Amino acid sequence: MATHREDGFSTTSRTHDDVTTTPSASSSGRRSRTRPSLHGKDAVSFMALLADILRLQEQTLAMSYLYLHKYRKFIRDSKNRPDPVPDFLDPHTLALTTLYLSTKSTESPRRLRALITPAYSILHPDAPKIEVPSHKYDTLRGTIVTAELHLLRILKFELRHALPHDYIPRVLEKSLSIIPGEDYEHQGDDRKVEDGIMKTQDTFLGRQCMGLATRCLAEYSIATFYDARTIACGVVAVVLDGSGIIMTESTDGWVRRVGGGNVEIEDYKDVIKEVTIVYEGGVGVTVQEIPIQDGEKAGIQPVVD
Repeated sequence: MATHREDGFSTTSRTHDDVTTTPSASSSGRRSRTRPSLHGKDAVSFMALLADILRLQEQTLAMSYLYLHKYRKFIRDSKNRPDPVPDFLDPHTLALTTLYLSTKSTESPRRLRALITPAYSILHPDAPKIEVPSHKYDTLRGTIVTAELHLLRILKFELRHALPHDYIPRVLEKSLSIIPGEDYEHQGDDRKVEDGIMKTQDTFLGRQCMGLATRCLAEYSIATFYDARTIACGVVAVVLDGSGIIMTESTDGWVRRVGGGNVEIEDYKDVIKEVTIVYEGGVGVTVQEIPIQDGEKAGIQPVVD
């Protein structure tokens, strides 16, 4: 029989006893089978799956990635101090905590129950659906509440951070502004609604840019080494190039024009290389898993509220 951590979020190997069978009469002879399920192969894909299940905006998922990286950086840096901080959160508890916190900071609130219920089913696909209320649910909820307090202290309660998504609409608009046409951006709101004029970020190119920016922030090297405006310029440039759109002006001139003089050309050239790897589906410096530790040993005490 598979064993589970007290917090219930660790993945475990399954034995025959863990398989949920399809209801049938004993005389039917129908073979047992597992119910269909979806899995996130790592913490990042787990977060992306949950974000889609909860219908969260790109910015919410992107912000949760930033929190994840800041936690990892804090833990890594603390190893050089006299009193290093232990890795007290397993990958999936950390993923749920950062995602839950980001729903608040990006004004996309979701009940904690809305995260716990699908998360438990994803990590334990053959177990019965978690009941609310129940001791198990209260334990899981208390674990995340406690983890959130730890994370807030690590983040120093600074929850608002600039995202590439904030700059992409303007960068994309400036990139396309050299082509003569109607000035849709300055149309009145009523006219925009009447004519179905979309926001820049909701256009075909805009959606590609926003999605790529989120994927880029899942990469530790991109999210922590470059500022949001530089990432936005890199994302827009890669999407335009990948869509067959050629910029006729020089690289330096384009960066100065769309970046407003706030993007270093050397940083831009460096980020382009890493963004291209993500765009092409390659693997850059990915988010490494934090080893799962025993909840009691790590000092995480469930809080039942």
